[in-house]
Amino acid sequence: MDITLLRSFSTTRRIKTGTWSQYQPVFELSKSPCMDACPCSTDIPKIFDLLLKGKDREAAQELSMSNPLAPITGRICPAFCEASCNRREFDQPVGIREIERFLGDLFLEEKLFPEKRGYLKGRVAVVGSGPAGLTASWFMALHGFEVHVYEELDHPGGVLYWGVPDFRLDKRVLKRCIERWEEFGVVFHTGRKVTPDELQEISDCDFVIIASGLTKPKRLSIPGIEHTISGVDFLKDYNLGRFSKFPDRAVVIGGGNVAVDAARVLAKSGAKVVLCCVEDRENMPAIPEEVQEALEDGVVLKPSTGVVAIEPSSSGLTLKLSKVRVVDERDRVKEVEFVGEPWETEASLVVAALGQEKEFEWEGLVCGDLKEGPSTVAQAVASAKDLVCELLHINLQGDLDRKDKVVSFNDLNLFYFEKRSRFSVRDVASACEEASRCFSCGYCNLCANCWIFCPDVSVVINWDEAPPSVDVDHCKGCGICAVECPRAVISMRRKY
Repeated sequence: MDITLLRSFSTTRRIKTGTWSQYQPVFELSKSPCMDACPCSTDIPKIFDLLLKGKDREAAQELSMSNPLAPITGRICPAFCEASCNRREFDQPVGIREIERFLGDLFLEEKLFPEKRGYLKGRVAVVGSGPAGLTASWFMALHGFEVHVYEELDHPGGVLYWGVPDFRLDKRVLKRCIERWEEFGVVFHTGRKVTPDELQEISDCDFVIIASGLTKPKRLSIPGIEHTISGVDFLKDYNLGRFSKFPDRAVVIGGGNVAVDAARVLAKSGAKVVLCCVEDRENMPAIPEEVQEALEDGVVLKPSTGVVAIEPSSSGLTLKLSKVRVVDERDRVKEVEFVGEPWETEASLVVAALGQEKEFEWEGLVCGDLKEGPSTVAQAVASAKDLVCELLHINLQGDLDRKDKVVSFNDLNLFYFEKRSRFSVRDVASACEEASRCFSCGYCNLCANCWIFCPDVSVVINWDEAPPSVDVDHCKGCGICAVECPRAVISMRRKY
């Protein structure tokens, strides 16, 4: 045989080895569990990627498009994202809320304004200036509308102003948020309560969005309930400076966030506080982190405990309590049966935080708690954002280009990660340190493992744009890239 026939006198790229396999790698971005758990669908891996590339301002801008109230949720959100973070199964979840707080504060301090998404003309009225009202007004202003927000109290912010204690949310943060809204063109009309009958007065608007929340306290048929103050009224009196004298002994009834906030306010004032709720500790509606902090404040928790009756006494009020078992639940009200022998306790003040309901029946464009029921700030933000998207037929976050699949811990290649403790986020350097702990589940951050390990040099990378692509003419479908991908971005698919 003539050996020259076996020689190659040109590049081997002319040999189309891509025909040798029925499989080829496919680069697809999937949902990270943190993004899936976030009510606002915040694209956390993308934001962290921008931050780690030194684009902290761009990261803050990107965050504002999914959640303009990040300075607030970064402080008081239950952190659904961290509870679902894959890293929690490796060492500790990433401090997403702390980074959100940092970027939210950066958004305020640098006075960043997102690029106008449209220049629509018209006038919008928003009833209520709580988290849903603020979110709706921000995004409507972002699209060019003249926005007027109507608030019953003399200060905008709704429940963020009158319902959240200072030790959870510094009111200076809320004040700076309101100032940003005003700089953005939103007009606030305070001391102006709007009822359904008065909607005609603002009917010259193109849209009227109702975000008045749930402000009417529920009253249950407990004998002597008239001797109590509702949780909503107590927090409002406290936050507005109307509560002048704190009791030495107090009982708070309820297991939700309002009850826990009220109990913590009283405990921090020096009162001996008992918090009783019909739920057991594991099923309390309140944020677990807040319950734990209430215990650290000195609140005595009495779970699975109901109130039989409340009666006036020489020392104030006498409560007859009993262990209970939850037997049913209707309209967010639990039905219980008393078990065991009742006992009595004394209190100077009893706060009944038994839930809230709507004050009026509204029709039209509603969002926030008025639509979703009692919820968190993040959920109220998401509800208002969804309403604006539906109203204007837009997608505020653009094309997320994500599969519905949520990346699990077992999908990741952990060989490329080392265990590291969480960083306390104080500045951009520490924010980057903490963001670098993120696995970036389902999101390509151009680590280039696929490019490095490909034996056929068939991975094509544009270093300014992720994810890479595949040279199908030369990829043999060996699957090394899929195995070595740390983030579950690559999967092997049949060609035919």
